[in-house]
Amino acid sequence: MFFKEKQLRIYGFLSVVFIFYFFFMLEMFFSWRDENMWLKTISITLLFALAIWEVPRYFIKRIRERFQGTSLAKLRVRYTLLFVIPYAFLIGFLRINIEHTSNLWGVPIATFTTYSYSIGISLLFVLLQLAVYESLYFFEEWNKSREETEELRRTNYQIQFDSLKVQIQPHFLFNALNTLIGLMKVDTPRAIRFTEEMARVYRYLLEANNSQMISLAEEMDFTRAYFFLLKTRYCEGLHLEAEGLTTMNDFSLPPLSLQLLIENAVKHNIITRERPLHIRMNFEPAMGKLTITNNMQQKKGLYNTGHGLMHLKKKFELLHMGDVNIFSSGEIFSVTLPLKRIAS
Repeated sequence: MFFKEKQLRIYGFLSVVFIFYFFFMLEMFFSWRDENMWLKTISITLLFALAIWEVPRYFIKRIRERFQGTSLAKLRVRYTLLFVIPYAFLIGFLRINIEHTSNLWGVPIATFTTYSYSIGISLLFVLLQLAVYESLYFFEEWNKSREETEELRRTNYQIQFDSLKVQIQPHFLFNALNTLIGLMKVDTPRAIRFTEEMARVYRYLLEANNSQMISLAEEMDFTRAYFFLLKTRYCEGLHLEAEGLTTMNDFSLPPLSLQLLIENAVKHNIITRERPLHIRMNFEPAMGKLTITNNMQQKKGLYNTGHGLMHLKKKFELLHMGDVNIFSSGEIFSVTLPLKRIAS
């Protein structure tokens, strides 16, 4: 925020004191002659400033806690006005009534004109206060949104870069090309499909940063292509099960989310025919969640930075999709991703 809350509270109060005294109280010196005029005007000013700044400020802060963000600005302002406008009328009325009944100025002042004038002054101050708080809040939220967008862009590029880096590492390309050469000798149709799926995977990886969200159906199509490459290499050492994958077009998630989790499972676990790696996907449309689980048989001596999962969690956080839940028991490892329902 441009001003800290404590600073804004103090500066706002002092501004009300200054404006009210010099623009609305000093005129009293030209209308009446009273030896206690300084004491009276200063007392009225301080009491008025306290009432007209602190109470509306309380309403503004409480209502903002209930209706946060720029998307709820109209609703927030509407509810705030429902509180502060009647309050301004009350303060304007009470001020004249108290000054009149206490005979503060030595003459009657309770007229329609003075009541209207006092209420108008009160309205002016509360509306200015609301405008100041809303303007500062808007710029704070705008700046926050801009920073989150930039951080999301960096996270997108980092995930895309990490995924591409894995795929273009010499050992990955060597294994993929070696697998392709082997297939061409014994199974030409499968070799052709392997080439097509490999091209599809790289095209998807290069285009993944074009959008922040992608439908679950599209992400699953890519995941199947990616898994086909892995399955061709590991054969019976790697298995993928998918349950409940219906209505996938109704949900979306950040691109490369599933690929990153499969890649993470393959990277950190032993995969052999004797010790196969089982990856299971469980889609729960009613809960709006997708859980990816694999059995754990970790490779020894492999350093795990955790950057991939950290970037994935950060991306979901920046998109305000909810928490990515990670569970590890020593025997199984699972990650639950929150999904976003696509508006129909």
